[in-house]
Amino acid sequence: MNDKFIEKDFEFEAKIKDHIAYFPVAGESENFNFRAPDSYVIIFFERAFGNHSIDFVDYEHKDNQIHISFPGQIHSWKTYKGAKGHKLILSKKFVEAKLFSSKVLSPLSNKFPVINVTQAMSEKLSFEFKLISDGFKDDNHNLDVLSFRTKIIFSFIDELLGEEERKELLTNRRNPIVINFLELIEKNFIESKAVAFYADKLSVTPNYLNVLTKSTLGVTAKELIDSRVVLEAKRQLNGSSQTIKEVAFNLGFYSIASFSVFIQKRTGIYPSKLRKS
Repeated sequence: MNDKFIEKDFEFEAKIKDHIAYFPVAGESENFNFRAPDSYVIIFFERAFGNHSIDFVDYEHKDNQIHISFPGQIHSWKTYKGAKGHKLILSKKFVEAKLFSSKVLSPLSNKFPVINVTQAMSEKLSFEFKLISDGFKDDNHNLDVLSFRTKIIFSFIDELLGEEERKELLTNRRNPIVINFLELIEKNFIESKAVAFYADKLSVTPNYLNVLTKSTLGVTAKELIDSRVVLEAKRQLNGSSQTIKEVAFNLGFYSIASFSVFIQKRTGIYPSKLRKS
């Protein structure tokens, strides 16, 4: 692959039904508030300069970097001329069936959407992506072989995610109860937004759960639950054409009024303004 610009059709990519799809990455690219497809996207930049906003958090493009896009996220980016890399799109079904033990399926992996890799790891990834690229050039490509190559790449990604998680644990001395709490939020934030609901599942009191989250993460348990709801609201308001009423019901609110009050109290603006912003 050379450094020439490669035309990107994101609408086409979002509609891909194959379980594995590969695209070379080259040249500049820009997009704003793009809602990630209902699949996992791995972008490996061998060379890149620019910026990437993932769920409204900014990251700097760098050489030898992996970007992991999880289903439903909101992305904005500006990648400058000279970028070079690889993009792998995987269906949720493939990831859940073939990569079920991967750390990518852990709710905590969302904390590490961008990973800087060493030169040695970059060379390993480049080699494997090149093999996948060559495999797709064959009209009669062997899906079993491509699946195997994908598993190898994910073994490297799991290694990198494991290292990031270890760093996080050492930095924040995170309590196992807090880790389990974060996983429960990811699975249940639409069903319940009450601290007592989660405390009961963790066999602790709501007050103790608040003490743990405050001491390890600097925020209360309720703030963690609400921040996940607000994030999903931002995703749906900015990444879909659904009405505010539809978004409210999707998130477990029984009226637009209660949803609007909830969002306004936590962001300072109402859903209609949040969508425009």
